[in-house]
Amino acid sequence: MITKTTTAMLALAALGLSAGCKETLDSNTIRTQGISATIEATAASESATSVKATLKAGGDESNTYIVLSGGDRIRAAADGKEVDMLAEESGVYLAQFQTGAEDTEFTVRLDREDDDDAPGNSGTLPAPFDIEALPTEPISRTEDLTITWAPSGTGDDMEIEVRGDCIFSKTIDVGGDPGTYTLEAGTLEETSSQEPETCDVEVTISRTRGGKTDPILDSESSFALSQVRQDSFASAP
Repeated sequence: MITKTTTAMLALAALGLSAGCKETLDSNTIRTQGISATIEATAASESATSVKATLKAGGDESNTYIVLSGGDRIRAAADGKEVDMLAEESGVYLAQFQTGAEDTEFTVRLDREDDDDAPGNSGTLPAPFDIEALPTEPISRTEDLTITWAPSGTGDDMEIEVRGDCIFSKTIDVGGDPGTYTLEAGTLEETSSQEPETCDVEVTISRTRGGKTDPILDSESSFALSQVRQDSFASAP
């Protein structure tokens, strides 16, 4: 059995690793209390949700990823269906579900062969929405651009991200769910002042609510559940 002292030493070692270097640990070398689980359920439509769990040692900003080994496994469930989450890469596990309806509950459980399980990770999806029509003709960055979505008025958090080759990416915390947000003239900053360009700008809007994680996990664990929609428009100088 791994001792608490060993767990602490592993966590400290993880924190001391170089920021640019990804390291891995087998799960049988760390206690459940030392595992930070960052869980995300992301619905792209009312019929498609992906669940991702990233497992780390040393907190959610660590570069040490935990690879499940032996009898350890992680499972996700929703809408009466439970599946094993499969490794996308070292320490990152994925599952897909054919549902994305409002208030669908998702649960994620970490089962340990030789240590405490962490079954108490759960949350519900916020309501789906659609992005209203964006401009079909190029719009100048010297003009206001209003983005709308519907339905709105929920108590969940809204975030807008814009990115394109000719502008600097920007993430905006809307504050509430008003159904509309105006990018004022000059908000989109050009990457080149000498040769301004027209490019396609991708708009990603997220509606997110928080879930809960099992208290036995590292305190930096989190569970976020989101509806995410994308569209684009042409941005001109």
